[in-house]
Amino acid sequence: MNPFEKIEKEKKDFLKEAPKAEVKPVVSEPENKPVQAEKKEMTNFVIHSELDALVMDRVKSQPKTLVEVDSEVVISPKEGRHALSLPDEIQPFTQKYAFTWIFKRKQAIDEACDMYHYKFTNRTYFDMLPDHLFSARGVIERGDMILMFRPKAMDEQMRKAPGLESTERIKSKYKAHEGDPNFYVPKSEGDEGRIVAV
Repeated sequence: MNPFEKIEKEKKDFLKEAPKAEVKPVVSEPENKPVQAEKKEMTNFVIHSELDALVMDRVKSQPKTLVEVDSEVVISPKEGRHALSLPDEIQPFTQKYAFTWIFKRKQAIDEACDMYHYKFTNRTYFDMLPDHLFSARGVIERGDMILMFRPKAMDEQMRKAPGLESTERIKSKYKAHEGDPNFYVPKSEGDEGRIVAV
């Protein structure tokens, strides 16, 4: 038998035994149909300037209706308030911390932080305060001033230090010339005498 005939016969036998696959007709898309791109979810970000963010936060904190505006009772401007008064929201913290305004200048900031132990009043320490108090830098600013703070106990000790130093210097002057023959010590009745600098 011819080897080619043998191969043909085996091929026919194999095709008879193999199950027939279902053939689906291929439908081609029309050429002018637009191709749909994969849909991606887009998120819009709106970036505001520092002033815009401040105004938006202030707007949120205002009364919501004209009725609320009309019902507000104001007799006179707040007494004792000026540009560098502490914000009302800071008042509860003044029992424990001492606040001060520092010039927004490198020299003043370095001195306040390095010498006097002041810290910036920022969101890290006071995240419960409303957003409108903070600038884009995350600190409380008014014009060219930045609000800083330190513990009240430390503040009291540091404020006493110059007075104590001055008192010690005055006391040291009284005893500085004891035994020096160039200084006259007048004596009166009942007075043991004192040193008088000439």
